[in-house]
Amino acid sequence: MNKKYSNYLICLIIILFFFEILNNSNLIINTVYKSINIWFYNIVPTIFPIYLTIDLLANYNGFYYLSKLFGKFMEKVFKMKKETSFIFILSCLSGFPSNSKYIKIMLDNKEIDLEEANKLLTFTHFSNPLFIIESIGYKFLHNKKIGIIILICHYLTNIIIGLFYRNYYINLNSIDLKKKNKTSFVICLTNSIYKTIKILFLLLGIITFFMLITCILREKILINSFILNIICGLLEMTQGIFYIASSNLNIILKASIITFFISFGGISIHMQVFSILSDYKLKYSNYLLARIFHGLISSSLVYFLLTIM
Repeated sequence: MNKKYSNYLICLIIILFFFEILNNSNLIINTVYKSINIWFYNIVPTIFPIYLTIDLLANYNGFYYLSKLFGKFMEKVFKMKKETSFIFILSCLSGFPSNSKYIKIMLDNKEIDLEEANKLLTFTHFSNPLFIIESIGYKFLHNKKIGIIILICHYLTNIIIGLFYRNYYINLNSIDLKKKNKTSFVICLTNSIYKTIKILFLLLGIITFFMLITCILREKILINSFILNIICGLLEMTQGIFYIASSNLNIILKASIITFFISFGGISIHMQVFSILSDYKLKYSNYLLARIFHGLISSSLVYFLLTIM
């Protein structure tokens, strides 16, 4: 589309969005409160301590020691330099969009190049394991066993995607992550807190925006509720998960669709990842394609396993 016309279209959408805010202010205010609630009670308690710890680890050679432990695995399995292993391991434990934070640290320190960053983004997209087991398995689907199956399929598919992309770009030249930190701990801590809070408020803005979009869609678009739930899940993962879990679908279909949402991540998560990495020109097409494959493969595995059990 011509740049001029695309700008017109964006302006038109923004104007319509603005009038919807004026016309339906109660709904908008309640949605904003809800997004702040989700952010404050779910995002901040998990993301803040993790991001703060990771930033401090970066200053005190924590990544160096992790790469010593898991470097061989990264090099042999994914054909990545050993020093990137900490990104894979910590992403497994903390969940998205933390992988973008770790990748940014290495890009900022010139320890990886843009192609390595693109490759890492394809297979380090992990949901938080506690979120899958407790929130998805126990709270939404009322079955921890299903939560564990979703977790295994979600993680296994990331490894499959990593194997698929292993020859995409190969650079095994080792780097030295061990650095002498001459800055006092107080200054390091202050800087880490500032950077973490900055990212958290960025995430709040993105989450609120997409919750407003999904909320307006549900109010204004008169289409089949199932299709609308899918659209909402593709835009904002947690909303889609809630609507599908509350639907009348059978448990196998619920688990499969929710697995797709988790593995795809939703456009909201994609925007969070690329906002954190906004200083760098990374290829969204590679990441998007990997997320589509991730969603299709992991959801198919969940459907198959639950069907034969």
